[in-house]
Order: sequence, then C-alpha cells, then structure tokens
Amino acid sequence: MLLKVRDLRVYYDTVAGVVKAVDGVSLSVERGEIVGLAGESGSGKTTMARAIMRLLPSNARIVSGEIVLDGVDVLSLSESELKDFRWKKVSMVFQGAMNALNPVLRVGEQIAEVLVEKAGYDKRRAWSRVEELFKLVGIDPSRTRDYPHEFSGGMRQRAVIAMAIALNPDLVIADEPVTALDVVVQSKILDLLKRLRDELGISVLLITHDLSVIAEACDRTAIMYAGRIVEYGSTEEVFEEPLHPYTRALISAFPSITGERRSFEPIKGDPPNMLNLPPGCAFHPRCPKAFDKCSKEVPELKEVKGRLVACHLWG
Repeated sequence: MLLKVRDLRVYYDTVAGVVKAVDGVSLSVERGEIVGLAGESGSGKTTMARAIMRLLPSNARIVSGEIVLDGVDVLSLSESELKDFRWKKVSMVFQGAMNALNPVLRVGEQIAEVLVEKAGYDKRRAWSRVEELFKLVGIDPSRTRDYPHEFSGGMRQRAVIAMAIALNPDLVIADEPVTALDVVVQSKILDLLKRLRDELGISVLLITHDLSVIAEACDRTAIMYAGRIVEYGSTEEVFEEPLHPYTRALISAFPSITGERRSFEPIKGDPPNMLNLPPGCAFHPRCPKAFDKCSKEVPELKEVKGRLVACHLWG
C-alpha cells in the first residue's frame, strides 16, 4: 500500500467557531492506482489533500490521525524534511492550476526551476528534462520557451502536470484538474493521467465534484459528506449499486447519455453548516430514507457488500 490515512481529523479555528472540515477520515491508495474523492463543495476534499501535503493554512490544525506514505510518517516530518518529501514523494496539481503559472516567466523556466532547486540539476540538464516532460504530456518541446498566455487552457494544464511529475513522485494529488476545461480537453487530460499511471507507475488521488470524471478515470471511489467518508469501494460497484443515500442522490442528479431518458432528481436542501452540524448523521435532514436513529447516532463506516458504507440502513 502506498498511502494510508487513518482516522484523520483537521479542524479550522475561525472567529465564528471551530470547523471540523475533516472529521475521522480513513483512506488508502495502492501503488499504480487512481482513487477518486468526490462530494459537494465544502465536504472536506481539498482540506484532506492539503493535509497529506502538510500545506494547511495557519488557522488549521491536525487534531489527530495518521498519514503514512510509502512507510513515511508524514505528520512527524520536520519543515526541512518536508522540502524533500514534497515534489519527490508527493506533488499536487492545485485547483485552478491553469492560472498557477507565473505569467512573466517562460513555461519551461518554471519547470526547470523545480529541477534545479529541488534535485540539483544544472541548467543544461534541467532544460533537457523539461523537453522530455513536454513530450511525455503531449506538448511540442519547441514550446518550452513560450509564455503561459501563448498556451491554450489544456496546454497550461498539461504543463502543470509536467511540473508535478518532474521528480517522479510516487503520488500525485490532482484537485479539480479538469473543472475549467471543455469536455473534449477534459477527456484528453484524464487519458493523460491514466497513461502516466500506466507508463510511470504513478498513483493519483483525483479530487472532483464531477462524477463523470470519477467514472472515466478512477479505480476506486470515496464519497465525502460533511467531513466524513460515507461510501468507499470500487468505482464500478459504487456507480452500479450505490449503497449510501447520498451516493445514490449524487448519481441520480447527474445526467447519463447512455441510460434511459429521465428527469433530474436534485438533492433537496443545502449542504450543512460546518459550524453547526445536525446531530446524528449529517445527511439525515436531506435524506429520503432517514428514520429515528439517523438523527441521534453518527453512523460508523463499516463493510457492506465488499465496500465501506456509513449508514444506519445497513445496521
């Protein structure tokens, strides 16, 4: 197993109170696997990713839990150790990555800087590696000296992915990597991630609210709601037979171009206020299957039909 997260809790201290953004999450990623992390905005997906990278803002604190990557206890690393850990063991394609490139520096320079500063490359060798990376992600190496504004959106996204894999990390965390792209370019970027997994053996934690992205690219899928994982299993099983009412509602609210024509079934209500979560299961005020126990007890994540589900319906 490459990544193991166990009972992780990450809280934000705000002027209004404590936000339990990640509240007891356990997750694993095998080598060469793409795992999808899905859920509505505010469910804790990005906080989870930043905790793995140890890149949380100053008002966030990891209250408890364990993060182990390739045998390394991430939470015990010092700041100097984290400098080598990031990029070499794990890297991240941040949300809004198309705007992450410095507009006044050539794209190749920005990738070469990573190689020089983090891996001790000399400039000539770094530029040679940049050209290799451009070929790997499907960009003409002659474009290494172009500026970001000379790239299309899809090319900028590929360039950021090239930067993320520059030092051959074991794990790449991709946070909403295709959200701002049209569907054709989205498909090409997802194909690229799968090809990098197959050719380089890189594992990917893919964070998105778009279930079509999960269905196309991921081997396993975790569904988050209000800081907790409510269902976790193989992508095929989760989509064919969702066991948690929230998973079922997410899939029902998403259009299908191959299934029967039907009306959309939006999820009623709004995501909960993370400063004031309802008692019991956080989804119960919106759940059509809720019964008395749901408003009183928080359901534990347990094995049901070969996957993990947190729901009293499976008690």
